[in-house]
Amino acid sequence: MNISRRNFLGGATGCAATLWSFQAIGLDTLESRPECALHCVVLDLNSRCVLRESLRGYQAALMGEHGLLPETGLDSRRRCQIVIVPGLGAIGPTTASTLTDLLEAGTHVLLESGAGFLRPAEFTAHQRMLHRHFGIVVAPPVDLWAGNFTDEAFRACRPERHSSKTPNSHVFVPYVNYVWPREIEVRDFSRVIPVSASAGEVIGKVGALPVALRRRTAKGALIFLGSPLGPALRTGDPEALSWLRAVIAL
Repeated sequence: MNISRRNFLGGATGCAATLWSFQAIGLDTLESRPECALHCVVLDLNSRCVLRESLRGYQAALMGEHGLLPETGLDSRRRCQIVIVPGLGAIGPTTASTLTDLLEAGTHVLLESGAGFLRPAEFTAHQRMLHRHFGIVVAPPVDLWAGNFTDEAFRACRPERHSSKTPNSHVFVPYVNYVWPREIEVRDFSRVIPVSASAGEVIGKVGALPVALRRRTAKGALIFLGSPLGPALRTGDPEALSWLRAVIAL
């Protein structure tokens, strides 16, 4: 099944609107909040964010329980429990270094890759950036929605009723099986980025394909998502929200 990211997410958001609703949330900044109240920061990479839908998804799911920070405002001296980087495409060495400093200081950093929608040259830069600054090794994107499943990936897909005129038609939907911080299955809304298990502890797979991992640092933890969670959060997916809440509670 060939479907563009925009068309798929547009349809998914429309369908989910009748099942889940969120209050409208403005783009607040950290300057409007006392530092002692900051627990979670969502980093807005602006043009470096490949999936703006993902950024909106995290905002909607957190319902204002976060500070929205532009990339230029990232400072390793500002303490918080967790920094979420949605739809990551590429970041410069200064931002990468600051995130590394935060990790060493005890902040948990969640990097959500949006590289499934990058052009080949851009993906190569993304791949090199992850390896150089975070020691994460990733493989090229796998489009599970294209229908060309491997046996392992196919076993992670479920037949779901397709809303069409044909009453018994189904579409096979891929799921990410998370084992940390809680066991849960979350629908995949895009292409996935396989990640090498040598970079840390695998915490999420599609079939036998590792797509999420965690690596502890001296005080914090680096969490990498090769399957974007933000689009699922934007549609109100309860499993995605439950998983995020478990991470935020760490």
